Amino acid sequence: MLRERPDGDLLPAGVRRWVALAVLLAAAALAVLTVRFAGTGPDDMSRLDRALLRPRFRGRSALEALVWIGAPQTVVVVALVAAAVAFWTGRRRLAALAVLGPGITGVATTLLKPAIDRTIVDGDLAFPSGHTAGAAALGLVAAIALIGVLHPTRLGAVGLLAASVVPAAIAGTGMVLLGAHYPTDVLGGYATAVTAVLGTALLLDALVRWRSRTSQK
Repeated sequence: MLRERPDGDLLPAGVRRWVALAVLLAAAALAVLTVRFAGTGPDDMSRLDRALLRPRFRGRSALEALVWIGAPQTVVVVALVAAAVAFWTGRRRLAALAVLGPGITGVATTLLKPAIDRTIVDGDLAFPSGHTAGAAALGLVAAIALIGVLHPTRLGAVGLLAASVVPAAIAGTGMVLLGAHYPTDVLGGYATAVTAVLGTALLLDALVRWRSRTSQK
């Protein structure tokens, strides 16, 4: 399933070191936020949360339109469609990432919420933001897909990956204004997606290179 032509790497060699650094930083940020907010509630918000958290916004329907991109149903459908298109066009490694990246992200946020046990005003589990993580996961997969099509420079590839913050920011902002998440939950969701999706992309590329080397011996 993972065998591709040599130029089929998900991540160009020139950006792998930067991507690995991003994964390590995201994992570290997630760990720090986990320790800070484990078992906390509305009475133990950070300064960032107190500065940016707002009362529930009345224009609920408009905000729900913003956060749809990170909804579980949306993430599942888009990921499966992306995987099917990638597989049909011969990009089997990308197809695997389209399923595994958002899938691992979703499982991680689902398991982390009860484990961290951070609650918001209404008592719901809040950290990390699943909608933000889902939107970020789709954005990262889309960026990696574009890198494979456009073959940009190193700076261009990094820029495309950084652009994944846009859908995550849209979904995260909507969730904060809806009163469903703290701003730091949004940061935790994005860090979860970066760790899961980019980490998976690095592992898939490494696995194919390892299989290629072993088959040549």
